[in-house]
Amino acid sequence: MKKLAILGASAVLAAMPVVGVFASGTVTDTVEITISSSCKVGSASATDTDTTNPKFSAEVVNGGTKEWAPAAATGGKLVIACNDASGWNVKAQGYSDDTAGTTTMTPAGSGSAIATGTVLDGSVSNWAFKVAAGDTGATVTTADYTAVPAEATRVAYKAGAISESTLYTGYKVGVSPTQQADTYTGKVRYTIATGVGN
Repeated sequence: MKKLAILGASAVLAAMPVVGVFASGTVTDTVEITISSSCKVGSASATDTDTTNPKFSAEVVNGGTKEWAPAAATGGKLVIACNDASGWNVKAQGYSDDTAGTTTMTPAGSGSAIATGTVLDGSVSNWAFKVAAGDTGATVTTADYTAVPAEATRVAYKAGAISESTLYTGYKVGVSPTQQADTYTGKVRYTIATGVGN
């Protein structure tokens, strides 16, 4: 019986195709990764070490003005790094009270909100912002102090930029002779995206 079993197994093996004979040809392994387009930004001011939400603050008298000039020791700086060869763009929008589209400087107490505007000589109460390019070849659309926009508005862009770029931010406030004593806060939110935008 044992002998028959062995003979039967040999017959089955003889009927199987031969394995281990290699045909000529090639094998190609493909390794693929995808890196999503992205931008990152850091911010700084001369008076605040917070790199996400820096603050510019000062005491201003009635009839006076205060300026945090871009590209100066008192202004702010945006350091932008994008990995997309299509470039990058920056949009600005009023964000007072942490509410998109709010462009006034809002009072902490009972004072009247300060409107955004470009009369910055202390005759009326206004506040405005400005963006200036560093030495990176970016195009800036705010050549002078500009009212803070309610809608997200492109303020700077650069085509074909895949390396680090620098923009400077500045702010100016004028306080009328009759503005109520209070603490007023205004915010501008900057959004960085790939592509030159519009």
